[in-house]
Amino acid sequence: MKTKKATAIRKKRPALRLGTIDAAQLLDRLRELHELGGDPEFEKFPDTDELFLVLRHVERMAAGLRQPANVPGSLIGEAAVLRVKLWQHLREQADIGQLKALEDGRAAGVTWHHFAEALAVASKQGAYQKARRLKAEQVRAPGERRTPEVAREHERRAAAEERAERTRVAEQERRFPLALRIGRLLLEHRDGLVVSGMSAYWLEEIADTIDDRTTATERANFTTFVESLVRHIHQHARDRDQPPTTTAGARNALALATEFTHQEWPTIPER
Repeated sequence: MKTKKATAIRKKRPALRLGTIDAAQLLDRLRELHELGGDPEFEKFPDTDELFLVLRHVERMAAGLRQPANVPGSLIGEAAVLRVKLWQHLREQADIGQLKALEDGRAAGVTWHHFAEALAVASKQGAYQKARRLKAEQVRAPGERRTPEVAREHERRAAAEERAERTRVAEQERRFPLALRIGRLLLEHRDGLVVSGMSAYWLEEIADTIDDRTTATERANFTTFVESLVRHIHQHARDRDQPPTTTAGARNALALATEFTHQEWPTIPER
């Protein structure tokens, strides 16, 4: 009795996207090919800013192209490949534009029921599911499926990242007044700080931004600049097996900055 061989399960290949391409360059090449191929209506070739009109024109004129004897390769074949690529690009851009229109409509209070006909589906549930698939297409990573579940997972992660960033900004802005005082102290004694590479970079960031912190995010980032400077100064000193400062004033300023970085509220002497 013959036994059936087990069929190997093939993994689903990840869906790919063109992503960002130089459409203008491709359109210029397509125009050049149609000129070389003797496009019967080349004088009517649309402006290359008009992607859709160009694609409709080259589709109509494709049968009239001829292969010049002095042009290597297949002119007609190359033009066909360019058309396919540009249609794919247009499809991806259409998905992005349609999704943006949906999001604008939803923000304006339009119900899913009113999107059904525009999305060529039969119900509000169909409209919702199609919108989720469009969203998934924009956010999914290579290998992920275009499903509403993928879109929800990416939105969940994005929301978690946004909450974490709001928490970071609130916490670091709360510490900004002390970070500002410590930043000024470090700049006052900068000649006694041993800096190089990234520590030099963060010291310059502090100097450039210390008097220009107007938003909550800018103030929070300044606090992070001070902490980053402290960590890189100490890292540089450890790597070189040398002290991080050369003067008593810089040593005291760095000690306060280090306490600020690793603890909550160091005591800064009144000036």
